[in-house]
Amino acid sequence: MAVNPFRYTNPVGPHDLIDREQAASRLTSRAESGNNSRLVAPRRFGKTSLLRAVATDMAADGWATVYVDFFGVLTLDAIAKRIERAYSEQLQGGLATWFAGFRQVLSGAHLGGGPVPASIDVRIPSAEAALNERLDLPVRIHERSGRRVLVVFDEFSEVLRAAGNADAVIRSVIQHHGDAASYIFAGSAVGMMTDLFSSPRRAFYAQASPVHLPPLPPELAAAFIGERFNATGKEAGAAMDPLLRIANGHPQRSMLMAAKLWDRTRPGRPADVSTFVEAYQDAMADVRDELEAIWQGLTTGDQRVLTALADPSAPVYTTVASLGGSRGGAVQGSLDQLMRRGIVLRDRSHSNRPSIVDPLLSTWVREGLQPEPAALDAVE
Repeated sequence: MAVNPFRYTNPVGPHDLIDREQAASRLTSRAESGNNSRLVAPRRFGKTSLLRAVATDMAADGWATVYVDFFGVLTLDAIAKRIERAYSEQLQGGLATWFAGFRQVLSGAHLGGGPVPASIDVRIPSAEAALNERLDLPVRIHERSGRRVLVVFDEFSEVLRAAGNADAVIRSVIQHHGDAASYIFAGSAVGMMTDLFSSPRRAFYAQASPVHLPPLPPELAAAFIGERFNATGKEAGAAMDPLLRIANGHPQRSMLMAAKLWDRTRPGRPADVSTFVEAYQDAMADVRDELEAIWQGLTTGDQRVLTALADPSAPVYTTVASLGGSRGGAVQGSLDQLMRRGIVLRDRSHSNRPSIVDPLLSTWVREGLQPEPAALDAVE
């Protein structure tokens, strides 16, 4: 029995990346030349999958690589813990053996886990001092092995939740790493990442060149989906066009829709429009709780703006006013908040009009305004 070939709940392997070769090449070449990058993409745009692929390739070229996810950190102590744990879990071979011993002499050894016996005198440093020691680990590795280190800091804007100057604390250490390390700073809160690296008031101003992940080109997404349907004895048929229209180049939503369509398609019988509608309904059932949580977390003003954006042909300010909102600065304030959270993004390729990142959120909002499922728009 064939297994569904579409993965949408976890990061994918290098062979399942679509149209990410150019971004990978930029990240790699900048790191090799000793320069830092920032990878900016909305959540579920394949950022983690790409970062893992780059790290794998650079490890094969002799680099030590460490990926640190800062999602949810609340304190400097938590940042230090994430860094230490990443080195402990990801270093390989002799470096792993060395670090197992070296972490015992790090100040604040309690960061690594269990309690320290009362008979051992451990001086507990400030959280900032403990963090600085862990940030300096690439220098230790380079001195010991001669190997350069690629450090990936994912969801980097989250460090500001720990302390308003956490970016300054981090930069004060890593700016001295020279040939020892190159850094990739990544994040899905697009607005916050832009502020961190583009505002003269922030410590990382102009310290990392941007790499943006665009939506998937429809022809490449269609080829990827079609090949996997055919390899498992199925055919996407007439359902391919509405699938591409609904997914709108969003990587994870494209794979989610493809997986649901594959489940609904019978071998030897190409999928049609009715198959697509069933697959769309399955996908919406999967994400409905998630979309409702996003909606309920918005202010009324933000909801009005999101409703206006759900109709790409509608004038934003006029539509917001028709929904009972103000045409003034409140609309721009909501747009700024939605962009900072990564819910809305400006379209770089067309009119620069803000658009909803998640196409299923957009269709879900539209469904609240019309009697027919928004999915039917894609098949007309």
